[in-house]
Amino acid sequence: MLGVAHLLISGTLNLSSMDYFVRRLVTQMLPVMFLASFLVFMVVRFIPGDPALIAAGGENRMSPEAYEIARERLGLTEPFHTQYFKWLGGIFRGDFGTSMIKGVPAADIIFGAFPASIELTVFALAYGWTWGLALGILAAVYRGRFWDYFAALWTGFNIGVPSFIAGLLFLLIFAVTLNWFPASGRVPFLSDPLDSLRHVALPAIALGSIVSANLSRYTRQSILDTLTEDYIRTARSKGLRERTVLLRHALKPSLIPAVTVMGLELGGVLSGTLVIEQVFTWPGLGRALVSSVRERDYVVMQSITLLLVAIFLTANLITDLVYVALDPRIRLGTKADA
Repeated sequence: MLGVAHLLISGTLNLSSMDYFVRRLVTQMLPVMFLASFLVFMVVRFIPGDPALIAAGGENRMSPEAYEIARERLGLTEPFHTQYFKWLGGIFRGDFGTSMIKGVPAADIIFGAFPASIELTVFALAYGWTWGLALGILAAVYRGRFWDYFAALWTGFNIGVPSFIAGLLFLLIFAVTLNWFPASGRVPFLSDPLDSLRHVALPAIALGSIVSANLSRYTRQSILDTLTEDYIRTARSKGLRERTVLLRHALKPSLIPAVTVMGLELGGVLSGTLVIEQVFTWPGLGRALVSSVRERDYVVMQSITLLLVAIFLTANLITDLVYVALDPRIRLGTKADA
Protein backbone atom coordinates (compact mmCIF):
# COMPACT_ATOMS: atom_id res chain seq x y z
CA MET A 1 0.00 0.00 0.00
CA LEU A 2 2.95 2.31 0.61
CA GLY A 3 4.00 1.73 -2.98
CA VAL A 4 0.55 2.65 -4.24
CA ALA A 5 0.58 5.86 -2.17
CA HIS A 6 4.03 6.70 -3.52
CA LEU A 7 2.76 6.30 -7.07
CA LEU A 8 -0.20 8.56 -6.48
CA ILE A 9 1.91 11.26 -4.84
CA SER A 10 4.70 11.18 -7.39
CA GLY A 11 2.31 11.16 -10.35
CA THR A 12 3.72 7.94 -11.79
CA LEU A 13 0.19 6.59 -12.17
CA ASN A 14 -0.51 8.34 -15.48
CA LEU A 15 -2.83 7.72 -18.40
CA SER A 16 -0.63 5.00 -19.91
CA SER A 17 -0.59 3.24 -16.57
CA MET A 18 -4.38 3.34 -16.47
CA ASP A 19 -4.40 1.76 -19.94
CA TYR A 20 -2.28 -1.02 -18.50
CA PHE A 21 -4.72 -1.57 -15.64
CA VAL A 22 -7.69 -1.71 -17.99
CA ARG A 23 -5.82 -4.14 -20.24
CA ARG A 24 -4.79 -6.26 -17.27
CA LEU A 25 -8.37 -6.29 -15.97
CA VAL A 26 -9.90 -7.27 -19.31
CA THR A 27 -7.28 -9.74 -20.55
CA GLN A 28 -6.22 -11.39 -17.28
CA MET A 29 -8.24 -10.78 -14.15
CA LEU A 30 -11.75 -11.14 -15.55
CA PRO A 31 -11.00 -14.31 -17.60
CA VAL A 32 -9.25 -15.90 -14.61
CA MET A 33 -12.15 -15.00 -12.32
CA PHE A 34 -14.64 -16.43 -14.82
CA LEU A 35 -12.65 -19.66 -15.19
CA ALA A 36 -12.17 -19.94 -11.42
CA SER A 37 -15.88 -19.43 -10.80
CA PHE A 38 -16.76 -22.20 -13.25
CA LEU A 39 -14.19 -24.63 -11.84
CA VAL A 40 -15.23 -23.92 -8.25
CA PHE A 41 -18.92 -24.30 -9.11
CA MET A 42 -18.23 -27.62 -10.84
CA VAL A 43 -15.75 -29.10 -8.34
CA VAL A 44 -17.86 -28.51 -5.22
CA ARG A 45 -20.57 -30.68 -6.76
CA PHE A 46 -18.19 -33.65 -6.87
CA ILE A 47 -17.84 -33.60 -3.06
CA PRO A 48 -19.67 -36.63 -1.62
CA GLY A 49 -22.88 -35.83 0.18
CA ASP A 50 -26.29 -34.45 -0.72
CA PRO A 51 -27.20 -30.94 0.49
CA ALA A 52 -30.89 -31.80 0.26
CA LEU A 53 -30.50 -34.63 2.77
CA ILE A 54 -28.29 -32.53 5.07
CA ALA A 55 -30.69 -29.59 4.94
CA ALA A 56 -33.49 -31.97 5.92
CA GLY A 57 -31.51 -33.15 8.95
CA GLY A 58 -29.91 -36.16 7.32
CA GLU A 59 -33.18 -37.98 6.96
CA ASN A 60 -32.12 -40.80 4.66
CA ARG A 61 -35.56 -42.39 4.90
CA MET A 62 -37.48 -39.31 3.83
CA SER A 63 -40.08 -39.94 1.14
CA PRO A 64 -39.13 -39.42 -2.51
CA GLU A 65 -41.69 -36.62 -2.71
CA ALA A 66 -40.19 -34.77 0.28
CA TYR A 67 -36.70 -35.30 -1.13
CA GLU A 68 -37.66 -33.79 -4.49
CA ILE A 69 -39.32 -30.83 -2.74
CA ALA A 70 -36.06 -30.23 -0.78
CA ARG A 71 -34.01 -30.38 -3.99
CA GLU A 72 -36.37 -28.01 -5.75
CA ARG A 73 -36.27 -25.58 -2.82
CA LEU A 74 -32.47 -25.54 -3.00
CA GLY A 75 -32.45 -25.09 -6.78
CA LEU A 76 -30.74 -28.44 -7.39
CA THR A 77 -33.31 -29.68 -9.90
CA GLU A 78 -32.34 -27.08 -12.49
CA PRO A 79 -29.74 -27.85 -15.20
CA PHE A 80 -26.10 -27.29 -14.25
CA HIS A 81 -25.61 -24.31 -16.57
CA THR A 82 -28.79 -22.66 -15.30
CA GLN A 83 -27.62 -22.98 -11.69
CA TYR A 84 -24.19 -21.62 -12.61
CA PHE A 85 -25.36 -18.54 -14.51
CA LYS A 86 -27.96 -17.74 -11.84
CA TRP A 87 -25.26 -17.79 -9.18
CA LEU A 88 -22.78 -15.86 -11.33
CA GLY A 89 -25.37 -13.24 -12.21
CA GLY A 90 -26.14 -12.82 -8.54
CA ILE A 91 -22.43 -12.30 -7.81
CA PHE A 92 -22.31 -9.43 -10.32
CA ARG A 93 -25.31 -7.88 -8.57
CA GLY A 94 -23.70 -8.30 -5.16
CA ASP A 95 -26.00 -11.19 -4.23
CA PHE A 96 -24.06 -14.26 -3.07
CA GLY A 97 -27.21 -16.34 -2.74
CA THR A 98 -28.78 -18.05 0.27
CA SER A 99 -27.09 -20.66 2.42
CA MET A 100 -28.53 -24.08 1.62
CA ILE A 101 -28.21 -25.26 5.21
CA LYS A 102 -28.69 -22.20 7.42
CA GLY A 103 -31.24 -20.47 5.20
CA VAL A 104 -29.63 -17.03 5.68
CA PRO A 105 -27.97 -14.85 3.02
CA ALA A 106 -24.50 -16.20 2.22
CA ALA A 107 -23.21 -12.62 2.34
CA ASP A 108 -24.08 -12.48 6.05
CA ILE A 109 -21.94 -15.56 6.72
CA ILE A 110 -19.07 -14.40 4.49
CA PHE A 111 -18.84 -10.81 5.63
CA GLY A 112 -19.47 -11.82 9.23
CA ALA A 113 -16.26 -13.90 9.08
CA PHE A 114 -14.36 -11.56 6.73
CA PRO A 115 -13.12 -9.03 9.35
CA ALA A 116 -11.57 -11.80 11.45
CA SER A 117 -9.66 -13.21 8.46
CA ILE A 118 -8.52 -9.76 7.34
CA GLU A 119 -7.30 -9.01 10.86
CA LEU A 120 -5.36 -12.27 11.07
CA THR A 121 -3.94 -11.85 7.56
CA VAL A 122 -2.84 -8.25 8.17
CA PHE A 123 -1.06 -9.08 11.43
CA ALA A 124 0.53 -12.23 9.97
CA LEU A 125 1.83 -10.36 6.91
CA ALA A 126 2.97 -7.36 8.97
CA TYR A 127 4.95 -9.66 11.25
CA GLY A 128 6.27 -11.85 8.41
CA TRP A 129 7.29 -8.96 6.15
CA THR A 130 8.86 -6.85 8.91
CA TRP A 131 10.80 -9.66 10.55
CA GLY A 132 11.71 -11.28 7.22
CA LEU A 133 13.15 -8.07 5.74
CA ALA A 134 15.01 -7.21 8.95
CA LEU A 135 16.45 -10.70 9.28
CA GLY A 136 17.47 -10.85 5.62
CA ILE A 137 19.22 -7.47 5.85
CA LEU A 138 21.03 -8.46 9.04
CA ALA A 139 22.10 -11.78 7.51
CA ALA A 140 23.53 -10.02 4.46
CA VAL A 141 25.29 -7.26 6.40
CA TYR A 142 26.77 -9.69 8.93
CA ARG A 143 27.49 -12.47 6.49
CA GLY A 144 29.30 -15.41 8.11
CA ARG A 145 28.53 -14.14 11.62
CA PHE A 146 25.84 -14.66 14.25
CA TRP A 147 22.89 -13.10 12.39
CA ASP A 148 23.69 -15.05 9.23
CA TYR A 149 23.73 -18.36 11.10
CA PHE A 150 20.60 -17.43 13.05
CA ALA A 151 18.77 -16.56 9.82
CA ALA A 152 19.78 -19.90 8.29
CA LEU A 153 18.51 -21.73 11.38
CA TRP A 154 15.27 -19.73 11.43
CA THR A 155 14.66 -20.31 7.72
CA GLY A 156 15.36 -24.04 7.91
CA PHE A 157 13.05 -24.55 10.88
CA ASN A 158 10.09 -22.60 9.52
CA ILE A 159 10.31 -24.01 6.01
CA GLY A 160 10.63 -27.55 7.35
CA VAL A 161 7.85 -27.34 9.96
CA PRO A 162 4.27 -26.79 8.70
CA SER A 163 2.49 -23.76 10.13
CA PHE A 164 -0.19 -25.84 11.85
CA ILE A 165 2.49 -27.88 13.66
CA ALA A 166 4.17 -24.63 14.73
CA GLY A 167 0.77 -23.38 15.85
CA LEU A 168 0.23 -26.46 18.02
CA LEU A 169 3.70 -26.00 19.54
CA PHE A 170 2.95 -22.35 20.29
CA LEU A 171 -0.33 -23.37 21.92
CA LEU A 172 1.38 -25.97 24.07
CA ILE A 173 4.25 -23.71 25.17
CA PHE A 174 2.86 -20.18 25.35
CA ALA A 175 -0.84 -20.79 26.01
CA VAL A 176 -1.05 -24.03 27.99
CA THR A 177 2.30 -24.21 29.81
CA LEU A 178 3.24 -20.56 30.32
CA ASN A 179 -0.28 -19.12 30.06
CA TRP A 180 1.02 -15.96 28.39
CA PHE A 181 -1.59 -15.89 25.61
CA PRO A 182 -5.17 -17.13 25.17
CA ALA A 183 -5.49 -20.53 23.53
CA SER A 184 -8.43 -19.65 21.29
CA GLY A 185 -11.04 -17.08 20.34
CA ARG A 186 -10.92 -13.54 19.02
CA VAL A 187 -11.53 -10.07 20.41
CA PRO A 188 -12.25 -7.32 17.81
CA PHE A 189 -9.37 -4.87 17.67
CA LEU A 190 -11.52 -1.76 18.00
CA SER A 191 -13.31 -3.05 21.11
CA ASP A 192 -10.14 -3.82 23.10
CA PRO A 193 -6.84 -3.34 21.22
CA LEU A 194 -4.59 -4.85 23.90
CA ASP A 195 -6.69 -7.97 24.44
CA SER A 196 -7.13 -8.28 20.68
CA LEU A 197 -3.35 -8.34 20.20
CA ARG A 198 -3.03 -11.05 22.85
CA HIS A 199 -5.54 -13.22 21.00
CA VAL A 200 -4.13 -12.65 17.51
CA ALA A 201 -0.43 -12.95 18.47
CA LEU A 202 -0.01 -16.74 18.37
CA PRO A 203 -1.98 -17.45 15.16
CA ALA A 204 -0.35 -14.47 13.41
CA ILE A 205 3.16 -15.62 14.37
CA ALA A 206 2.42 -19.21 13.38
CA LEU A 207 1.05 -18.04 10.04
CA GLY A 208 3.65 -15.33 9.38
CA SER A 209 6.77 -17.29 10.31
CA ILE A 210 6.94 -19.10 6.97
CA VAL A 211 6.56 -15.71 5.25
CA SER A 212 9.48 -14.29 7.23
CA ALA A 213 11.58 -17.36 6.45
CA ASN A 214 11.10 -17.16 2.68
CA LEU A 215 11.44 -13.39 2.61
CA SER A 216 14.64 -13.32 4.67
CA ARG A 217 16.26 -15.86 2.37
CA TYR A 218 15.45 -13.90 -0.79
CA THR A 219 16.32 -10.56 0.78
CA ARG A 220 19.73 -11.80 1.95
CA GLN A 221 20.65 -13.19 -1.46
CA SER A 222 19.36 -10.14 -3.30
CA ILE A 223 21.41 -7.75 -1.15
CA LEU A 224 24.54 -9.87 -1.56
CA ASP A 225 24.07 -9.87 -5.35
CA THR A 226 23.49 -6.10 -5.41
CA LEU A 227 26.64 -5.43 -3.36
CA THR A 228 28.72 -6.91 -6.21
CA GLU A 229 27.42 -4.38 -8.78
CA ASP A 230 29.75 -1.79 -10.33
CA TYR A 231 27.87 1.23 -8.95
CA ILE A 232 28.27 -0.18 -5.42
CA ARG A 233 32.03 -0.47 -5.92
CA THR A 234 32.04 3.09 -7.25
CA ALA A 235 30.20 4.33 -4.16
CA ARG A 236 32.70 2.56 -1.92
CA SER A 237 35.63 4.00 -3.85
CA LYS A 238 34.30 7.48 -3.08
CA GLY A 239 34.90 6.81 0.59
CA LEU A 240 31.27 6.41 1.62
CA ARG A 241 30.64 4.51 4.81
CA GLU A 242 29.38 0.93 4.43
CA ARG A 243 26.15 1.84 6.16
CA THR A 244 25.52 4.66 3.68
CA VAL A 245 26.32 2.39 0.73
CA LEU A 246 23.87 -0.18 2.01
CA LEU A 247 20.98 2.11 2.88
CA ARG A 248 21.22 4.64 0.05
CA HIS A 249 22.49 2.57 -2.86
CA ALA A 250 21.96 -1.16 -2.30
CA LEU A 251 18.81 -1.57 -0.25
CA LYS A 252 16.13 -0.17 -2.56
CA PRO A 253 17.04 -2.13 -5.74
CA SER A 254 17.55 -5.23 -3.57
CA LEU A 255 13.94 -5.07 -2.44
CA ILE A 256 12.53 -5.61 -5.94
CA PRO A 257 12.89 -9.45 -5.84
CA ALA A 258 11.63 -9.33 -2.25
CA VAL A 259 8.46 -7.56 -3.40
CA THR A 260 7.71 -10.53 -5.66
CA VAL A 261 7.99 -12.86 -2.69
CA MET A 262 5.86 -10.55 -0.56
CA GLY A 263 3.10 -10.57 -3.16
CA LEU A 264 3.22 -14.32 -3.68
CA GLU A 265 3.22 -15.02 0.05
CA LEU A 266 -0.28 -13.57 0.31
CA GLY A 267 -1.57 -16.68 -1.41
CA GLY A 268 0.25 -18.86 1.10
CA VAL A 269 -1.19 -16.88 4.00
CA LEU A 270 -4.72 -17.13 2.62
CA SER A 271 -4.42 -20.90 2.25
CA GLY A 272 -2.73 -21.17 5.65
CA THR A 273 -5.66 -19.50 7.36
CA LEU A 274 -7.80 -22.54 6.49
CA VAL A 275 -5.75 -24.63 8.91
CA ILE A 276 -4.60 -22.02 11.43
CA GLU A 277 -8.15 -20.86 12.06
CA GLN A 278 -9.06 -24.43 12.98
CA VAL A 279 -6.10 -24.78 15.35
CA PHE A 280 -6.82 -21.52 17.18
CA THR A 281 -10.64 -21.56 16.82
CA TRP A 282 -10.42 -18.28 14.91
CA PRO A 283 -13.85 -17.28 13.52
CA GLY A 284 -12.73 -16.31 10.03
CA LEU A 285 -13.32 -17.34 6.43
CA GLY A 286 -11.24 -20.48 6.89
CA ARG A 287 -13.56 -21.87 9.55
CA ALA A 288 -16.61 -20.76 7.55
CA LEU A 289 -15.25 -22.53 4.46
CA VAL A 290 -14.47 -25.75 6.35
CA SER A 291 -17.92 -25.64 7.92
CA SER A 292 -19.56 -25.18 4.51
CA VAL A 293 -17.59 -28.14 3.11
CA ARG A 294 -18.65 -30.31 6.05
CA GLU A 295 -22.30 -29.31 5.57
CA ARG A 296 -22.12 -29.49 1.73
CA ASP A 297 -23.33 -25.90 1.56
CA TYR A 298 -22.53 -25.27 -2.10
CA VAL A 299 -23.49 -21.59 -2.12
CA VAL A 300 -21.29 -20.54 0.80
CA MET A 301 -18.45 -22.82 -0.29
CA GLN A 302 -18.14 -21.50 -3.83
CA SER A 303 -18.67 -17.86 -2.82
CA ILE A 304 -15.87 -17.92 -0.21
CA THR A 305 -13.49 -19.64 -2.64
CA LEU A 306 -14.20 -17.10 -5.37
CA LEU A 307 -13.66 -14.24 -2.91
CA LEU A 308 -10.24 -15.66 -1.96
CA VAL A 309 -9.30 -15.88 -5.66
CA ALA A 310 -10.31 -12.24 -6.15
CA ILE A 311 -8.19 -11.15 -3.19
CA PHE A 312 -5.16 -13.03 -4.53
CA LEU A 313 -5.49 -11.50 -8.02
CA THR A 314 -5.86 -8.02 -6.54
CA ALA A 315 -2.72 -8.56 -4.47
CA ASN A 316 -0.79 -9.44 -7.64
CA LEU A 317 -1.93 -6.18 -9.24
CA ILE A 318 -0.81 -4.20 -6.19
CA THR A 319 2.55 -5.99 -6.39
CA ASP A 320 3.02 -4.58 -9.90
CA LEU A 321 2.37 -1.09 -8.56
CA VAL A 322 5.00 -1.53 -5.86
CA TYR A 323 7.47 -2.65 -8.55
CA VAL A 324 7.20 0.75 -10.23
CA ALA A 325 7.48 2.60 -6.91
CA LEU A 326 10.77 0.83 -6.12
CA ASP A 327 12.33 1.09 -9.57
CA PRO A 328 11.12 3.87 -11.95
CA ARG A 329 12.99 2.15 -14.79
CA ILE A 330 10.23 -0.47 -14.81
CA ARG A 331 7.27 0.63 -16.87
CA LEU A 332 3.89 -0.98 -16.46
CA GLY A 333 3.30 -1.12 -20.17
CA THR A 334 6.56 -2.86 -20.99
CA LYS A 335 6.22 -5.15 -18.00
CA ALA A 336 2.80 -6.21 -19.13
CA ASP A 337 4.12 -7.07 -22.57
CA ALA A 338 7.07 -8.99 -21.19
